[in-house]
Amino acid sequence: MLKTLPSALLGAALTIAPLSAPRAHDIYTGVRGKNGQLCCGGNDCAATLYREQGGNFEFLTRESRWVKIPPERITFLPVPGDSPSDDSHRAHLCYRQANDDDRLGPYSTNVFDAIYLYCAFIPPGSI
Repeated sequence: MLKTLPSALLGAALTIAPLSAPRAHDIYTGVRGKNGQLCCGGNDCAATLYREQGGNFEFLTRESRWVKIPPERITFLPVPGDSPSDDSHRAHLCYRQANDDDRLGPYSTNVFDAIYLYCAFIPPGSI
């Protein structure tokens, strides 16, 4: 019995883990950014932190790097379905890693540092 208990617990954890990730990401389904574009094409979006200094905004990426995003690319609205938070620097960032074609192509204005930006959100009250 004791030998099968760890296996059963691991199996249960593996069954539950995949179900929780998509639910957390569901709040981004259909969310559109400042220019009306869809923000997410999979797991591109996540809650994050931002910092502001002198009107300049930086967002923390999933890779734990700070990336400067100009204010004109930030939507200062809540993401529908996002749980309220006491964190005054909570934000949402939707992006993928930029590639060489992104940097040289017609959408190069979406490249900031190493990311190709879809959307950035700062909810009211977080500023």
